[in-house]
Formats: sequence, structure tokens, C-alpha cells
Amino acid sequence: MRKQEFDGLRDFSFDRRLKRSLQDQLSKEIKQRILTARLLPETRLPSSRHLAQSLSVSRNTVNAALEQLKAEGYLKTRPGAGHYVSDEIPDNFLLTAPAKQAHTTPNESLKKPTQRTPLPLSSMGRTLSQNKNTRQYGNSSFETGVPDLRAFPIQKWAPIYQRNNQRTSLMGYDQLQGYAPLREILADYLRSSRGLRCTAKQIIITAGAQQAATIAVQILLDKGDQAYVENPGYIGLRKVLHAHGAHPVGIPVGEQGIDLSALPPQPSGKLLCLTPTHQYPMGGIIPLAKRLAILQWAADHGVWLLEDDYDSEYHFDHKPIPAMQGLGLAEQVIYLGSFSKVLYPALRLGYLVVPEHLVDACVTAKTCMTGQTALVEQATTAEFIEAGHFVRHIRKMRVLYQEKQRAILAACKKHLDDVATPHYTGAGMHIVVTFHAELNRHGFQDVEVVDAMIRQGIYGSALSAYYLGQPQHQGLVLGFANTHAKAMHKKIKIIREVIDSLIVKN
Repeated sequence: MRKQEFDGLRDFSFDRRLKRSLQDQLSKEIKQRILTARLLPETRLPSSRHLAQSLSVSRNTVNAALEQLKAEGYLKTRPGAGHYVSDEIPDNFLLTAPAKQAHTTPNESLKKPTQRTPLPLSSMGRTLSQNKNTRQYGNSSFETGVPDLRAFPIQKWAPIYQRNNQRTSLMGYDQLQGYAPLREILADYLRSSRGLRCTAKQIIITAGAQQAATIAVQILLDKGDQAYVENPGYIGLRKVLHAHGAHPVGIPVGEQGIDLSALPPQPSGKLLCLTPTHQYPMGGIIPLAKRLAILQWAADHGVWLLEDDYDSEYHFDHKPIPAMQGLGLAEQVIYLGSFSKVLYPALRLGYLVVPEHLVDACVTAKTCMTGQTALVEQATTAEFIEAGHFVRHIRKMRVLYQEKQRAILAACKKHLDDVATPHYTGAGMHIVVTFHAELNRHGFQDVEVVDAMIRQGIYGSALSAYYLGQPQHQGLVLGFANTHAKAMHKKIKIIREVIDSLIVKN
């Protein structure tokens, strides 16, 4: 054991011009001398009285600095013997690679840090770390899923939000299932507008539709289970399935949604995921007879249905067909919805409607993710609906989006008619354009078109990204809701210029 001692910090002086306290300056200086081996392990420090006299500071300042270093593990004490440099310096345990030194330090007793290999990740962690293409949102041009934010009635919403934000009753915890008044109002709305068979007891409020889908997958599927998904289909759902270790199996879609003949006669999958009222992204609407046939198939084979009713409010030519959950087999259908497209995405409110016997499992799954959903936002949404603003806003947006759909289709006909074909129905907030076969022979992909569009300030999505496996078509998914109708021609013309430049390049 060393019995070294030093007489004081003779070459150290405080800089009283610094904002840092004298205590911090002293503790930093002693720590630095320990780390650079000027103070070796087991070296005994002078008494606090001696240090205070030699440094011309109060004894309290010295004692505070020494106690801080002791708490951090750089110093230790012995009864009646004062402070010593610790022989287990914390920094030695934290270094992951040998420090580069110009010469050997005299402190041969200090531990040399060892090279460490990266700690292993879970299988999910390894899968997620391979994703290098995090989506960048533009919230403008032809970004999908973004409503007309300028048309949102903020003058109606803001006073309600401000009032609820000042309610102390909304500052604490509430029911994990969701704010009861919102669930009651939402149940009434879904029964009247979408024909659901549900009560407030069956509704779980979530932090957006993605969390709602995650909860459903967690309670219905085990790792390795198969789930049938539309192909092309919603990318976010596939991500949920992959993260859970489930295997998505693609079912092709046509002009009337999912191809019923492609459903396996003897299914091994446990879940069928659909967007029946407006297939995403291709836009097909499943007719009533076909919906009943799908429900019969699910009943015959014991397959769960996940019904994503993401933009049913926006049908322009006729009322939407009632939700599948309300047509029968309600005990086998999980209904998923969101306020992101009818109000605004940053609200982050979604919901599930589930059979009563699944409510507790769903709430428990939600608790493991986020716990309570933002309460002020729930209360504001409930009051906004109850006051009639919600229905009036939807009616206004329905007229506006129909005008915008006509505008983007006219622009596509003028600028893209010889290179792409639009696919649309009288519904929704987006269209799809598929490139003609001649374009594909030029050797470029739709992802290249999207990258070039973004460089021009135009957002959108590559159709090929929505396919599971080999894409059947190359094209673009263009959201039109947040673009002014008068700007459609200008922006579609830019897309045409991008396509022409890639043709020349290739």
C-alpha cells in the first residue's frame, strides 16, 4: 500500500473570472490530476484545513469539493486518516478503447481499459437497425395522409383546447382505456355514420392508428404466425407485423379491393387485414356482396379481421358502404380508425373497436407501450364533436377534396397522359398513377422519380414501396388534400419534367 502524500496544489490557482464556482474548479483540478496520474492510487491528500490555508479559500469550499469527488468514486476516506485517491477510478471502467498516449505514464497501477465488442441486440433490434430509410415528411405538395391544414377550423378548435388546457381535472391520470366522454361520443358517431355495432365499453383510444394496429397484432398473433395483407397495401401495417415477428402474406387487389379468389381455401393464417372502404393505396372499394363473402370466409375458417377504415368520411359520389364490423361477425372483427386525416396528424389520436372480451387485453397492451393517451387532446376532441364542429368540418372538406381531386386528375391528363395512367375512385385524399410500360424500359424506377421530385420540393411516395415482394407496377402515390387546387398543374408539370430528365439520363 502506498503512503504517498503531497503538500498541496502549489501550482494551482483559482480563476475567479470564471462563472464556475470555486468548488467546481477545485474538484475538476483534483480529478484531472488523478486521471493523468499526477495523483496515484492510495495517495493521501492533505487535510481540508491545510488545503484551505494553502489555496486561500474557505474550508467549506474544500470539504464540498472533496465530498463530491468521494461521491463520484475518485476519492475514499479512512476513519481518522483523511482522504485518499481511490484505487478503482470510475473512468477506467467506462473507457471502451485504449487511450492514445505519447508516452508511458508513471501510474503503472492504473487499470488499462480493454477493447469491448458491441453488446448484442434482440432479433427485433437487429431487424429494426437494418432500416436505414426513415421516412421524411414534407407536409406539402403531394405528401400522402396529410389533410388540408389551412382549412382546419382553428378558430373553433383553439378556444376549446385553451379552456381544457386550464382544467386541473385534466392534469392528472385518467382511464387508460380512454377519456370516457370521448368514447361515448365516438360510439354514437360510429353507430350513426358507419353502422358499427358497438358501445363505449368496446372503444380503446390510442396514440394514433399505428399504435392501434400494434395492439391488435400483439393480442391476436404469436411470433411466426401468418397474416394476410393487401398487396399493394399499407406499409405501416407490414412494419408492425415484421416487428412482432409475424409473417405477412400478400393477397392481390383489383378495382374492387382484395381479390376474393386469391384467399386460400384452407388458410393457415390467423388474421386478414383490409381497407375495404377505400383500399390503400390503389383506391378500390369492396362492394357489399363481396364484403359478406369475406365475412363468411373468415367465419368458416376462424380467421380474425382487422378493418382499417382510415378515410371513410371522404366519399364524393355516394355514401360509403357500412363498415364490415356492422354487417355481422362483430365478435371476429377489430375495427381501427384515426382522427389524423379528418382533423390533423399531430393530434395523434386513434382508436380501436374490439369485442368486449378483448378490451382488457388491449388496454393492458396499451399500458405496456404508452399508458394514458394525452388527456387534454381527448377532451378537446370530444367537445369539438359534441358542439357539431366535427361534422360541419367533414362536410366542408368533402366538397373541397372533391374539387382538388378533379384538379389533380385534370393536371395528370394534361401533363402525364402519355406516360402514366391515374387510378382513382370518387373517394379519399390521394390518387395513384402507374407508369406506362414504355417508361419502365428506360431503366429507371419510381423511387428515382420520388428522390428527384423531393429535390424539386415536391413530395409523394413510390408505388413500388407498397408491394410485398416484386412490385407489379411502378408509379406514384400522390396525396392532394394539402395542395391548393390552383397549384396542381404547376406541381404535376414539375413531375413531368423530372420524368423527362430521367428518361434522357437513362
